[in-house]
Amino acid sequence: MIVANVLLRKMKVVLEYPFGNFFYFLSAIIFKSNKVWIFGAWGGNLYADNPKYLFEYINSNHKEIYPIWLSRNDQLIENLRNKNFKAYKTNSMPGLWYCCRASIAVISHGMIDVNRYACARLKIVQTWHGIPMKPILMSDPKQKTIKKRKLLSKLSSIFPFLKKELDYENNLLICSSSTYVSTLLKQIFGKNAPLVETGFPRLDGLFHPDCQKKVSKEIITYQNQGLKVGIYMPTYRSNGEFDIIDFFTSEIDSINEGLVKNEQVLYLKIHPFDFYKLPKSLNACNIHFINDEHIDGDIYKVLGLFDFLITDYSSVVFDYLVLTKPVFFLVPDRESYVESNGAFVFDYEQLNLPVFTTWVELLAQTSEVQKFLSNELQSASVLFHQHRDFNNSKRLYNEIIKKL
Repeated sequence: MIVANVLLRKMKVVLEYPFGNFFYFLSAIIFKSNKVWIFGAWGGNLYADNPKYLFEYINSNHKEIYPIWLSRNDQLIENLRNKNFKAYKTNSMPGLWYCCRASIAVISHGMIDVNRYACARLKIVQTWHGIPMKPILMSDPKQKTIKKRKLLSKLSSIFPFLKKELDYENNLLICSSSTYVSTLLKQIFGKNAPLVETGFPRLDGLFHPDCQKKVSKEIITYQNQGLKVGIYMPTYRSNGEFDIIDFFTSEIDSINEGLVKNEQVLYLKIHPFDFYKLPKSLNACNIHFINDEHIDGDIYKVLGLFDFLITDYSSVVFDYLVLTKPVFFLVPDRESYVESNGAFVFDYEQLNLPVFTTWVELLAQTSEVQKFLSNELQSASVLFHQHRDFNNSKRLYNEIIKKL
């Protein structure tokens, strides 16, 4: 399997990269327009995250800009067009044309969000997809990550489009949410990264939840009945070092009993790669599962409604802190996780928020959820969020305009 993957990567270089050079040089000679901006997220597969919120803000407030969403997903493109947004297939003729014409590209991960080839003279706005807790990019000490960067660096002398994948310090802007967060982001993007502390556009959604969604209506109904509603969002273990789904489902009956006793309801949102492991049916009246279909791929449109968050090593904790609502860490596998992934860029223990290793311990504390550690939550919120409002997209737009 490993040998096959290596061969596929080599074939990609031999067969695809020369075409990439063609589009790169084509994009270098076509006149750029400061009014044409392209957007993409999650490898071009999702309409989500920070680029989505900035895209919608510009569509609503700045008709002088021509925003284009690029995707590899035909259904996604159709859905966006039905909303009167401009959207094209990444490698279609219109998609390639707008890549070549655009002066700005807004992304959540890397150039693959839009088009990694037709990117000459394209100014990159890197909104990223979370404040880092786990080591990633330049902060990742794993040998395979270091070797990959070195290989891409060598190849970039032949295939110049790869430089956009490596040199974050030459981005137009990189989003941050506070001075402290900028110190963390410099570890993954470089000490000279062009960070702007505008706040992350997706956090605008926390202050404007979509109360028309079925899940939202359920949450509000429970709250009107006097119940506290929490959400459990564990990190995906990509190396399989711990079975987080079994950790939950093996105790699901006792967890449900604890929730009933505490007058609480818990929703579980896990990584799509783990969703297939969940039981097809369960008899747990106070536990519900959420997948991307329930929320149209956007947890931020409902996240602000929950009364508390349970997580482990997920960067969602930093986003949720903007609300100063209770956060509980449930970390049954810290040692094996660190051994597999490397030391934390930011260690959650520094927040002085409650940390547990079992569901029994945690459920004994969440019954006091309303009055738990309000001072600590306020301090953590201020540390990670310079702005605690719904104007992040507006601030980011203004910063981009200043740089044009």
